[in-house]
Amino acid sequence: MYFSAIKYLQIMENKTRLLCKSQLTYFSTDMPVYFYGMPNGRIFCFYARFSEIHLNYSVLEFVFAVHEDFTYDYESGKIIAYGYKETRLSDYAEIVNSPDQRIRIMNVYQFLESYADAQVFLNTKAQIMRRNLEMEFV
Repeated sequence: MYFSAIKYLQIMENKTRLLCKSQLTYFSTDMPVYFYGMPNGRIFCFYARFSEIHLNYSVLEFVFAVHEDFTYDYESGKIIAYGYKETRLSDYAEIVNSPDQRIRIMNVYQFLESYADAQVFLNTKAQIMRRNLEMEFV
């Protein structure tokens, strides 16, 4: 029993942390936008949008972007604004709904079929980031 609890905590360390989900953003979508804290200190947001490939044929694609106005302290769970000012989660949730967000799109994926697939994909990226950070300190 004790071993399984430790293993569970180790698995949880490698996952992303959902900071907020927003329906009313100024992003180019009518679908929800999710903001996640990542092990490398960045805040990733992802959302789905429809993209026309051919005339009368659209596909759902997932956009992964970095929120450049904030960083995330993965160990303490703190959100840090651009000027090194700690931001409460409730304030962050309001700020992401404002029109002047600086994001940088990293990738757009069309092979993901749902938000659940996108979450699994993002967790895989978080595990890789976590391993890379651990290798830097060894």
